[in-house]
Order: sequence, then C-alpha cells, then structure tokens
Amino acid sequence: MGRKRRRPLAKTKKKPAPGTAVPTTSSQGMGLRIHEWESSVKDRTKYLTPYRRWIEAMALFLILVVGLLVRIEDVRDWNAHPELALYKGEPLLTTFDGYFYLTLAKDLAEGTYTSIDNNRDVPKGVSRRFPPPLISVTAAGLARITPFSLNWIGAVLPALLGLLLALPLYTLGRFYGGPAMGLTAALMGLLSHYYVYRSSLGWFDTDCMNVTWATGAAYCFLRFGVEAGRKRYLYFISGIAIFLLFLWWWDSTPQVATVVSMLPLVVALVFFYRPGRREACIFLGAGGLGIGVILLWMGLDLPLKIFRSIAGTFHYISTKEVAGIWPPIGATISEEAVPSLNEIVAKTTDSLPAFIVAGAGLAWLFYRRPKESLFISVPLILAALSFLFAKRFMIFLAPVTALGIGYAISEIWYWRRRFFVLSLLAPILVIFLVWPALSKDMTKTFWPKEPPHLIAGMDMASKETPEDAVIWAWWDHGYPLNYWAGRGTVGDGTLHGGHRSFYNGLPFATHDERLAANFMRFYVNSGMDGIGNVYKAVGNDPVRGVNLIKNVLSVGPEKARGLLAAAELAPVGNLQNVDQWLRFFYPEKTRPVYLFLDWRLTITSYWWYWLGTWDVEKREGIHPLYKAFYDIHEKNGHIKGNEGLDIDIKKGKLRTGNRIIGLTHLVKCDGQRVLTKSYQRDHGLRFEIFAPSRFGALMDEYISGSVFNKLFLRHTFNPKYFRPVATNTPSYQLLEVVGDMDGAP
Repeated sequence: MGRKRRRPLAKTKKKPAPGTAVPTTSSQGMGLRIHEWESSVKDRTKYLTPYRRWIEAMALFLILVVGLLVRIEDVRDWNAHPELALYKGEPLLTTFDGYFYLTLAKDLAEGTYTSIDNNRDVPKGVSRRFPPPLISVTAAGLARITPFSLNWIGAVLPALLGLLLALPLYTLGRFYGGPAMGLTAALMGLLSHYYVYRSSLGWFDTDCMNVTWATGAAYCFLRFGVEAGRKRYLYFISGIAIFLLFLWWWDSTPQVATVVSMLPLVVALVFFYRPGRREACIFLGAGGLGIGVILLWMGLDLPLKIFRSIAGTFHYISTKEVAGIWPPIGATISEEAVPSLNEIVAKTTDSLPAFIVAGAGLAWLFYRRPKESLFISVPLILAALSFLFAKRFMIFLAPVTALGIGYAISEIWYWRRRFFVLSLLAPILVIFLVWPALSKDMTKTFWPKEPPHLIAGMDMASKETPEDAVIWAWWDHGYPLNYWAGRGTVGDGTLHGGHRSFYNGLPFATHDERLAANFMRFYVNSGMDGIGNVYKAVGNDPVRGVNLIKNVLSVGPEKARGLLAAAELAPVGNLQNVDQWLRFFYPEKTRPVYLFLDWRLTITSYWWYWLGTWDVEKREGIHPLYKAFYDIHEKNGHIKGNEGLDIDIKKGKLRTGNRIIGLTHLVKCDGQRVLTKSYQRDHGLRFEIFAPSRFGALMDEYISGSVFNKLFLRHTFNPKYFRPVATNTPSYQLLEVVGDMDGAP
C-alpha cells in the first residue's frame, strides 16, 4: 500500500513589515470564530428538530395573533371618537351591505324570518333564500348562545373569520415549498391591506371568507389529485364540503362560487387523477350519477344558467361607459373603479419591492412546478381582474402575493444549507417585506360608512313612522334603513341598476316638488313592474314612456286625464281605459311614504344628480357642483366657515384655500324666509346658507333648484306635498310625502 504524498506548502511572497501595529485578531481567527458560531447554531438547530412541529404550531399561532391585532386595533380609535363609530355605545358596520346580512340574522334570532321580505323592492318584495346565508345563521346562533348583541357580533365576527385564510395558505405553502413558505404565506396573506380592510372590524360581509373558501377548495382538490389510494378521497370529500359551504356562504353569486370551486377539481381530474380501471369506473360513475341528479333537479340548462349569470356579473363590473339607453351604474361605485398599479401596490403589500418579489416568486413557482401551480390559477385569474376591471378583486391578491413571496423566501431558506448566511438573510428579508404592510395596517383606521348621526335619524324613523311605511332614500341607505328603521325601501346594495337608479334619483334631482311627491307615491304603489307597463302601453319606447310619466305626474289628476287620453295608450292587463290609467298613476291609497334626506347626499351629489337627471334620448345626465361647508357665521361683512371659507358679501367673492370664485348669488335662509343677493355676473356659482344650522353649500344653478336643495338646505316645504317630521340639517331630514291624493274625479 503506497504512502500518500504530502502536498507541498504553497510558496508565499515575503511581505514588508507593516508600518502600524498588527490587529490582535487575524482574518483566519475571525473565520474560525464564525465557523465555530455556525457550528454552534447548527447544533442547537439539531437539538430543536424533535420539536419542529411544536415550533411551527407556535409560529402559526403568533401569526394568527398578529392578524387579529391588525383587524381589531381600530376599536381604540372607535372608543376615542364614539361620535364617528358608536351608536348608543355599540359599534356600527363599515360596509352598507353588512346590514343586509345583519337584518337576516336579526329576524332569525327573533323568530321573524319569512320567505318574502316585503320591506325590500317595494311594492313587489324580495324572495328570501332557504336556507338563509351562512353568515347570518352564524351570527343569529351566536346571538342566542352568547350575551353579546348582534351589533357587537356583526362587528367582531368578520375579524375572527378573516384569520382563517391563514390555514389554506399555510397548507398550500407547505405543499409547494415547505414550512418556510407556509408560514410566510400565512403571514403575508393576513397582512395584505385590502384583505384586512374587507375582513376587519365591522365588515360584516361575505368577503371575510370568500378567499378562504376558494383557496381551501384549491388545496383539497390539489391533494386529491396528487395523493394515491383511499386517502385521496378524503380530500375529495373535504373539497366538496368546502364547495357546499361556499355556496351557502356566498349566496348572492352561487354560480361564481361553483366555477371558483370546481376548476381546481377539473385540473385534478385532467392532469393528476390516474387510478386503476375499477376504481376509476366507480368514482366517475358515482360522479356522473350525482351530476345527472343535479341536472334533473335544477334543470338541464343549468350550465347555460351558470354561464349567463357569470356573463351578467362580468358585464356589471366591466361596463363603465354608456353602452345602452340607461346610465352605467358601475361607473358610480367606488369598488367597481379600475385601480392604478400604484393603488394596487399600496393596498396589497404597500411596498413595490415586496410586490416585485411576489411576482418573481409566483413566476418561479409556475416554472418549477407548472402542473401543481394550476390549482392556484383561479385566485390568480380573479386577482388579475383587479388590474383590468374593478378594485373589489384585490382581495384575491392576498393569497397570490402571499404565495409568491412565500415561495421566494422558501427558495432562499433552502439554500441556507450551502450558504449559511442565508439563514440570517431569509428572516431579515421577511421582516423587510412584511413591515410596510404591517405598519399601514396598524396606522390606518377604517370608520363606519353610516356615521352615528345618520343612524340616529334612521332609529328615529322607526319611532315616528307607521310600521308599514316606506322610506324613500338613496339606494346606499337601503340595507341600513331595513335594519335600523325596520321600514320599506325601494333600492339597496343589490337593487341599484342604472335604470332603477334613474328613478331612485328623480325625486331628488327634479325641480318640481309636485312631480317628486306624486312619483314617489306612484312608484311605491306600482314599482318597476308598473313602469314596465307604461313602456308596453307606448310601444316599448322608454323615451316616450319616461316623458309620459313625468308629464302625467307633474300636472295633477285633472290635467293628467287629458294627457292620458291624447297618449292613446295600448291596453295592458287590467289597464284598459283612461280612468284605469288615471287611478294607476294617482293611486288613492298606498303604503305611507316618507322621504329621507341626509348629509351623505351632499358628498355623493356628483353621481345621484347625474343619474336623476339622465336624459334617455341624449343618453347623458348632469354632473353638478355641490360643496358643503360648516360652522358658517357672519363677521365684519364677511361670511366665514370651515376649510378657510371667506366670502366678501359686498363683492360676492368667495375664497377657500387657494381658490377665488366669483358668485352670481348669495342666498340666506333663516328658517322663515329666503333672502337672495344677486351679483353682476352672468355665469358662475352660488352660495346658499341655512343660518340656524350654520350650514352652507357652494353649488351651480342646476342643483340649486333641485327638490333636494329646496328641502334640505332652504327648508322651503310646500305642505301640499311634503310635511316635515324631523329636521336636523345638516345630518338628516325626514318628511312625509303627501302628493295629489284625490285620485280620479
């Protein structure tokens, strides 16, 4: 056996002696210390290996704690400013639609749940689903078994349910990239700002679980596809159970829930499911039988119905320009707006580097594991819609960005075995990517959409109006009025298409009080079906139909008879002659009608006035200018107010901020009379003041003459059509609508 040859020592050049003292720790010594520290860390890591599962569980628990903290920390600000968030010591919701589900929960808890809701879409009513939505059933059950009120349950429950997204993100991440990816994805998903917004304190809506159901179904069907043996069918059953719960939860769009849940199953069947022949025959045969039963039960055209429903939903969210004769309602709703890239980044990771890392990680995941990645294609597609159509889809960016960042971190963590420094870099990078989102979540406060001073008006309406009364308000108040006032409404978060919203806004926008009052009574008696009958009577011509409705209801019953006779209306149902048509337009008795005007109308006038003034023939409406000011007072020939308002009464010049505006009129209402001062200007804006409330508004001539402004700001009530019940300007007004109630002579 030969001897090993020793390698000769490398020759080194002689170096001159340093001019300064040599450090006591040489580079070799420093490297030795680093190596010793690295070995020590590795030894301790090996010691912790048996407790790995417990460490993961503890880390996941801490992530859930952080997720809960960012969702409920707003309660500090709410308690500090109860005038913005609490009514009678109880929290309000941060979404209008939440009151729909809270009303159902209230009826369930009180045992008054009925199959028809006669307080929605008056006079027709709305059929209620059976079983009721899962979110309402859950809230009602908690109200029965706990001492908490529905208002507290409705506020806190979304924050608790929103945490559940961590579970499918953790399991998906663990499958794709191990514990590092699972934990990182769970943390990033719970901190995605837009998802926090829609699963936080007060957001009592389905958003807090929609993403969880979608990602949960994706995980179960992924495991169904990749597992072998009987275990795969446990995942299949779990996926179907999640799908059924998703259907029960997202009751408003079951077709979308079906597609979102079933696409991962299709991926599993097409790319992964390869059992033996006997097993495949049993499974596919049972599945085919189940599909057949469903088609026989729900109709053979079920796939077509699903397609039409999804197409209709897509048309609703994608239409922002005028495409038909009616205004596109999607253009008026903030969550239907198309966000910019900057807004998307700000409302997800709040960090461009984090967003880039998410995109890179996601691309790398699809490159490394293309087939398995198809299971998350559904949330990816839905997230992509936020770039093209509406910001409401940004909640699906939560799982997408979380998984992308998680995979990038897991890859870095994997290479720590070769480059130990990555053991430090990975957690530091997580902190760097997480911190912007965490900081924003902790500093941003989400306030209720309906402030307490408006809720007070709705609560008052429940005491000052008959139980069968209908309260005419802008449609975003529909659900809150159903809950707080318990009264009928004509529009809400579901019933607000462009056609319907035109009629909803007509009484506010018109200058004719008689038309406004008569129209509201006519609509409460006949609804959209009645308007459809008018269209049929004039040859299905909406332009002629709208003009006929306005003309007939603006002249009173006597003159209306002549207009109806001249119109030569075609018979429709039981409307066969002029007398019957006259009673149709001027019903002798309807449910009591009340008009609710409020502060929110002053900040949304740009849209409701546009809708209410819609010209069906020209296909356009009027966008007004209406800017409210508060704390109005007169001093030394000037009118002062908030936001630096300063009006020179003599010259008619208004200053606010850096703007100087020449006024055409200055109108002052003292509760008894209206005083108008005119200036020598042909064009410009006008400023109107209601002195008793120290409230004023800068406006154009269009909205100045509207019924809304006459009633809400000027307080010029014509008792023949409107009788004040409560006037609390600038918060709210409640007026009884009278109209021409004589009927046909």
